[in-house]
Amino acid sequence: MRMTKSVRRAKISEVSIYPITPTSKGVVGFISFTYSNLFRINDCAIVTKREGGYRIVYPLKTLPNGKTVNVIYPLSAKVGQPIEGFLLSEYEK
Repeated sequence: MRMTKSVRRAKISEVSIYPITPTSKGVVGFISFTYSNLFRINDCAIVTKREGGYRIVYPLKTLPNGKTVNVIYPLSAKVGQPIEGFLLSEYEK
């Protein structure tokens, strides 16, 4: 049984930006958004890059044993780059 279906037109909406005082790790804010009216993704970090500019870091969870795991993330650059580009353009406004 096939359980996948293509989403042809992804849409990002309800973008919320929370700037903070920059940290020693380069975090300058947090961003939350709704993806295709299907998922609400909260608390993505906006981080400065060493070579200039910004990147998006998706939420992590620390388990009781101390291990850190990804909570949500794009599965490919083809998906992740357009999302990151849009979100960072909203932040830079």
